[in-house]
Amino acid sequence: MVKSMTGFGRASQETADFKVTVELKAVNHRYLECLFRMPRQFNFLEGSMKKMIASVIRRGRVECFFSVEGTHIAKQSLVVDWDLADHYYRFLKKAKARYSFESEPTMQDFLTDAAYLEVKEAQEVSPELEPLFLKALEKAVKRLDDMRQTEGNELALHFKTHVTTLQQALLVVEEELPKNRLYFEEKLRSRLEQLAGTEFDQHLLFSELALLLEKADINEEIERLGSHIKQFESILLKEEPIGRKLDFLIQEMNREVNTIGSKAQMLTITEKVVEMKTTLEKIREQVQNVE
Repeated sequence: MVKSMTGFGRASQETADFKVTVELKAVNHRYLECLFRMPRQFNFLEGSMKKMIASVIRRGRVECFFSVEGTHIAKQSLVVDWDLADHYYRFLKKAKARYSFESEPTMQDFLTDAAYLEVKEAQEVSPELEPLFLKALEKAVKRLDDMRQTEGNELALHFKTHVTTLQQALLVVEEELPKNRLYFEEKLRSRLEQLAGTEFDQHLLFSELALLLEKADINEEIERLGSHIKQFESILLKEEPIGRKLDFLIQEMNREVNTIGSKAQMLTITEKVVEMKTTLEKIREQVQNVE
């Protein structure tokens, strides 16, 4: 099954007191990587969230954004360093006497210095929030996966078109093979006539032609390329991540096409080689986005 590695999913889950919103953005990556952006109090949920995502998505870089709306998400407390506050107060009193300040130290003087006055947020969060986070993530992952599947279906249609182009080009190459012997025979005969005139040993012609045809034989490459194309089609139907398999297969197909191009000298075959290489490059670019 062809499934894209890119996509987006968004979902919300709420109660009377809270609303959790999750946004997922997936892009290409060699393996599965999950990046979480959420309030630090919920970092303990990362393990559960990664397992949930990995149960659906096998490859890709998934950025996860979480937001929470509501009151009393986490308990807060006021922490005061009384010793430091006492020193600060005594300093203000001495400064007033030393420099003849008219005003007394006020509460505002204490509230503006975070050195000894701090509001701390407890790590404990409302027990109501954990299931909200996980449920919202579950829904967002489903929507992300649906989008990846939709894009994958479009990629599959492109692949089928490209595979048809490859098959048609390969068929032309096969049909041209019988002409290959005549092409090399005429070429070799012309060279011998230039060197020895019209009177040359016919046995030498056929001997050299046999060696030339052996070096230029592309039957094996055609057979292997045809086999790779069939394998490519069968992999598209597998119910598993197939991106890496397709990428490897494209490399093998390119190798066969390059060999055909280096051996064949007929213009018709060369033109089809160029067409197949161009088509394989298009497939390779699109395969990079397949899970």
